[in-house]
Amino acid sequence: MDVREEVRQIAQPLAEEEGYELVDVEQSSVGRHRILRVFLDRPGGVNIADCAKFSRRLGDCLDMNQTIPGSYHLEVSSPGLERPLRTIEHVQRYTGGRVSLTTHDPRDGRRRFEGELLGPDGTRAGVRLDEGDEHWFEWAEVKSARLVVDPWAGLRNPKSRKPAEGRPRGGAK
Repeated sequence: MDVREEVRQIAQPLAEEEGYELVDVEQSSVGRHRILRVFLDRPGGVNIADCAKFSRRLGDCLDMNQTIPGSYHLEVSSPGLERPLRTIEHVQRYTGGRVSLTTHDPRDGRRRFEGELLGPDGTRAGVRLDEGDEHWFEWAEVKSARLVVDPWAGLRNPKSRKPAEGRPRGGAK
């Protein structure tokens, strides 16, 4: 079992106990420094105090269980606005949002698809591209998926925008 999975098995019950969702666990290295990132969320979001409290508790458990050999740096944070989607349940929760999805193998000559998240349909998720084409994937085919903050969404779909009340149209008078 890899370190990420071991950390996930320890962090999951701690997160549930505190009312958090364990979104993801990442491991990386910068030089000789090992970094372990744990992402938490809950309705209404998490704040710095939540992350600090969970970090102390998880760090104690990891040290006690000697899960990670050698030294490491533990970071606990919110997944942010462009959060990763790891499960088909995440697809359910964020359907209709903008997503960037990458597949393991190319389809129609490409691996990256960006557009509106569709689904789920059983174990499948879809993406409607800006041009209107829909692409559906078995979730096992998806290498990564994350929400995309789209500051131009209102400009891309002008029907969803409403003119401001009382604002004159055209040039200055």
